Amino acid sequence: MESEVKDRVGGFLKKLGQYKYVMLVLALGVVLLLIPAGGGTEESEEAPSEPVAAARGDGELEARLEEILSLIDGAGEVRVLLTRSSDGESVLAADSERTDSSGSDGRSQESRDAVIVSKGSGANDTVEVKYLYPEFRGAVVVAQGADSARVSLDLLDAVTAATGLPGDCVKIVKMK
Repeated sequence: MESEVKDRVGGFLKKLGQYKYVMLVLALGVVLLLIPAGGGTEESEEAPSEPVAAARGDGELEARLEEILSLIDGAGEVRVLLTRSSDGESVLAADSERTDSSGSDGRSQESRDAVIVSKGSGANDTVEVKYLYPEFRGAVVVAQGADSARVSLDLLDAVTAATGLPGDCVKIVKMK
């Protein structure tokens, strides 16, 4: 009986040895899941991370693009003009209330009020659900090094990546 138990335990350990790497990966995954992701209980107001094309101020994106594009090897001084087909807008959380009208047309009316939250100390703020980024129409990039085909291509690639514009909506020209 005792030898039978030893044989079973030995067989189990042998099978376990075959899957030791699988077990190691699973154990590592469990440990990683148990590690807290937060940085403690300290509260901090963090700005939401936004892509480069998410600049909200007029001219802010152009200035940031000019700064980045001028770092491209051979580009030299750079100026950028972006045209927009729509400006960005915030979509706010809203409470809506539908009321049925007892009139002859049978239409219902809906009223919407923005959701306002208290930030403490008497300060209130609206709740932004999402931000609709501006839609760009085209871009003009004027650069000192635009006479080089390599530099022009690098500038074109950078602008299309930052704005989402197709290449045929971006014009690269040499600065005088």
